[in-house]
Amino acid sequence: MNIRISKSKYLNGLQCKKLLWYIYHEPEEIPSPDEATQAIFDQGHLVGDYAKKLFPDGVEVDHTGTFDAGLKSTRELISKRVPIFEAALTYKQCYARADILEPIGEDEWNLIEVKSSTDLKDVNYHDIGFQYYLYTGAGLKINKCYLMCVDNTYVRKGAIEPGKLLKKIDVTEAIKATYSKTIEANMAEMLDAIAADIFIEPGIGPHCSTPYPCPLTGKCWAFLPERNVFLLYRNNKLPAELIKDGILKLAEIPAGLELNEKHQIQVDCEKTGQPYIDKEKIKAFLETIQYPAYYMDFETCSSAIPLFDDSSPYQQIPFQFSVHVVKEKGAEPEHFSFLADGTDDPRPEFMARLKEVMGTKGSVIAYNAGFEMNILKKCTDVLPEYKSWVESIGERMIDLIQPFRDFAYHHPQQDGSCSLKKVLPVLTGKSYDEMEIGDGGTASNEYMRVTFTEDNKDKEKVRKLLEEYCGLDTMGMVDIVEQFYSVSKLLR
Repeated sequence: MNIRISKSKYLNGLQCKKLLWYIYHEPEEIPSPDEATQAIFDQGHLVGDYAKKLFPDGVEVDHTGTFDAGLKSTRELISKRVPIFEAALTYKQCYARADILEPIGEDEWNLIEVKSSTDLKDVNYHDIGFQYYLYTGAGLKINKCYLMCVDNTYVRKGAIEPGKLLKKIDVTEAIKATYSKTIEANMAEMLDAIAADIFIEPGIGPHCSTPYPCPLTGKCWAFLPERNVFLLYRNNKLPAELIKDGILKLAEIPAGLELNEKHQIQVDCEKTGQPYIDKEKIKAFLETIQYPAYYMDFETCSSAIPLFDDSSPYQQIPFQFSVHVVKEKGAEPEHFSFLADGTDDPRPEFMARLKEVMGTKGSVIAYNAGFEMNILKKCTDVLPEYKSWVESIGERMIDLIQPFRDFAYHHPQQDGSCSLKKVLPVLTGKSYDEMEIGDGGTASNEYMRVTFTEDNKDKEKVRKLLEEYCGLDTMGMVDIVEQFYSVSKLLR
């Protein structure tokens, strides 16, 4: 096998050599990126396009032809001393395409790797370290190594300013002193792993999700039973230890094992199949609710490239709300909703419409309420006239997730999660499973697609689905509280 390891494959190999083996031997077994992952890739391409604007004389290598044609084109551009995008070079069995090569002086180059993230991770240093090793090995004189990432302090005012949107971080010293020095040894291990008749079995662990979710997780974790020890609430260390001891099922955790209170409740529920209910905590929670009660939920979108003036990279912009109002205990809820239309900044209308609905007294109930409060506070940065009103909302706010985080109620089918997606079915029988839009990520991506792209022939259908999804979130909260009232009565 004529093995050539690209930059992306090198990073795959650092994470897991089994993944690297599959890439070369059984690539058909690796699933394609899901929509959420593809959306991240798309953000990266957008950021890359703005980085190129910083080099107006730059030339992009044409990679639509043969592999060798790309290499030849790169060499020709190097001789012309122009900024080069996607410069392709090989050295030994390494191959990479640099985001940007910038000519410096008579014969040196700056190596610039562009990232769509707002901070740097260890994997980014390995990324550019591989490139530095390769390009210097191929004969280039590298002056500086830069990682260029998104500056989340940038606030858009008019047209996007690439020089302010992006920031360059000099990582030359770390790359030359450390990261480029490990390439030879790492490459040798990876080439041995690829050449093996069977893959190296590393076992499961943190490397399955760090630095990126591995596409082989479903295959590698298939030996675990459905009700496995990784369902333990907010714990990764203990499950790994249990598996080493041959304990795979949650219900198999021995009675004598020292667990914290929440884990013990969870294991007991798993063994009995019955929910755990703390009557006093649930009653205390219900007593905090004052009527009329406003059950509130937002949907938001974000982009590496700010869509609107007075917004920053990756800032969550609210485009939809659902509010169910229960005027008195046991009353039929009244529904109010808003879904932005058009490409204008939705925040002014969002805030105006929400204020009309929320009234001046009574509890405001949200699920994981810190998210909604943060969105409202960020909106007041642009719309300061709402600041005192948002403060009053904060004083009325009740977080419905709290009884579940406190394990005042826990059902085994929550699977160690307190998310609304897990809680709602076990308490009410309602589910998001059959919904075409059934999670916040999909809601955001679909709203962005039909609002800001030409791929919007199904716009009206998507808007209806968005209304249904957000409406279920708030009606679901109403139902959960009603179930809590029923439970508290039964337990008197």
